[in-house]
Amino acid sequence: MRNLIIPFILLLTVIFSCRENTNDEILEKTLNPVDVYAAGKENDIACYWKNNIKTNLTGGNGITARKIIVENNDVYVLGTSDVNPINFYLWKNNVKININQYIGVNVNTTNPLDYFHIIDDFLIDQGNIYLLGNIRSPTISSAYTRELCYWKNGVKTVLFTENSSFSSPYMVTRNFAIYNGDIYSPVNKRLNHYVDAPNEVGYFKNNTYYTVSPYSDQKSFRHISNGSNGVYLSMYDNNTNNTYYKNLINNTDSYISQTVKGKFNLDGNDIYDFSNGQNYFKNDVSTPLTYASGFNAIEDLTALNQNVYQIRSKSVSDKKDSYKIYINNTEVLQINATNGIFTSIFAIQN
Repeated sequence: MRNLIIPFILLLTVIFSCRENTNDEILEKTLNPVDVYAAGKENDIACYWKNNIKTNLTGGNGITARKIIVENNDVYVLGTSDVNPINFYLWKNNVKININQYIGVNVNTTNPLDYFHIIDDFLIDQGNIYLLGNIRSPTISSAYTRELCYWKNGVKTVLFTENSSFSSPYMVTRNFAIYNGDIYSPVNKRLNHYVDAPNEVGYFKNNTYYTVSPYSDQKSFRHISNGSNGVYLSMYDNNTNNTYYKNLINNTDSYISQTVKGKFNLDGNDIYDFSNGQNYFKNDVSTPLTYASGFNAIEDLTALNQNVYQIRSKSVSDKKDSYKIYINNTEVLQINATNGIFTSIFAIQN
């Protein structure tokens, strides 16, 4: 009998040990869930999805949600009207804000005598709303001025003013970043308005300008993003066809290669570039995964704790046909282009 009891006790020990391990795994998943948000449009209404559950945005008819950010359980969405002239809108927790009213300018119209504004990007930092864009003054005798600006909670800071002369300098920007409370707005500065004019690469830290690369270097920036150890620009060298990342905090260059880099995001110290078609690059190493047939284009991508969240699209006859959202290799949501679009993805630890 004693010989039978001992194995039975050992069996119970194994069972309860397995149960304890299983509970630990479940508890770990419960304590560390990730909420996945996607912005876009469905049935001609701007909307967003949280963990595959859709929320239509108030007053979102004829508008496409372009970017979504979540901070402290507050959901911010930037949207644009679907027809010209394009106007811009922002929702905080589904309360709609007309950008023109928020920054104190007129609604964009087709009348060239009216003021015209463009919002290139938006960010949220500690509950503050930041916008990056430009305002053009009324056309007077074929002359105008254009202000490159950022706004913090609707208050404007002018970074650069250009006039309408084709021989005057002007600046092109794409997006911006915030790091330790400072605002980094990169620009490709040109001596004149001609398309083939050389660039000086620079950036505004708050409203102070710094040069990264002079005109003679023949370089340009493609994108900016910040991580735990710095603010990075993706840089393209026209002379060598090289591209690389420059850390503006410590002035170091990383991952110099022949691959064409553009849009990227950071997860800790890891750089995820998703501008080169079907596969993304993690620290300049191509990462091929398996996706549904034809979903070869990455529309947006973010990474969190080594997990990759992305929007991928499929085209038929050079026309967008449908979109899918993936978490790593797993498809979690799909939409047909006839009904809508996914534009932006955001993941946050809950």
